[in-house]
Amino acid sequence: MGERLTVLNDDRLGHLRTIVRTRLRELAGRVGTGSFDEFFDSTMRALVVDCFQAIGAHEGTVWLLEESRNYLIPRFNTGPNAASFVGRFRQSVRAGMISMIVSTELPLCENDVSKNQQQDKSLDQKLGLQTCAMLATPLYFAGELRGVISAVQLRSPNSADPEPPGFSPRHLETLQLTATVFARLIEQQLLSLAIGLEELT
Repeated sequence: MGERLTVLNDDRLGHLRTIVRTRLRELAGRVGTGSFDEFFDSTMRALVVDCFQAIGAHEGTVWLLEESRNYLIPRFNTGPNAASFVGRFRQSVRAGMISMIVSTELPLCENDVSKNQQQDKSLDQKLGLQTCAMLATPLYFAGELRGVISAVQLRSPNSADPEPPGFSPRHLETLQLTATVFARLIEQQLLSLAIGLEELT
């Protein structure tokens, strides 16, 4: 076995830690703004897209809390209707199943969404779709809950087709792992921006 990697604190950087930590949180607060597309690079995009495909989701969404933390805003979606609601739709944190993730900070696996009275049908009605199954998990970065990643299985309302197969606990584990890796990619990019080393990302 190789030697254990030991990294000691560098006293020369001690006085910078508070400054960098503060700067990271400032930048993290701006990730949820309209500039998200510039921040959301190809590696992050591939990570979440591959996850949604692997778990059998028809589409998935990255939701971020806006500055007041009263609403979740969809900042990325893999579905065909993304352009009609990404960056535009506002989901109150006081209503709907997605918003439960913000209040409880617990993941969700629901395979009978249409029967769940806590579902806010606003987005489904806007898009002309019915959500049948949903996975959702909190998204943390820079030391705080910053949003939610969700994955759904859909069908057309009043369709005679059978409902999609739904999600399993294993699918939820995959989504949670993806959210963790995604958060680390975000934090790496934030740190690079905070200390002016963007060329390393």
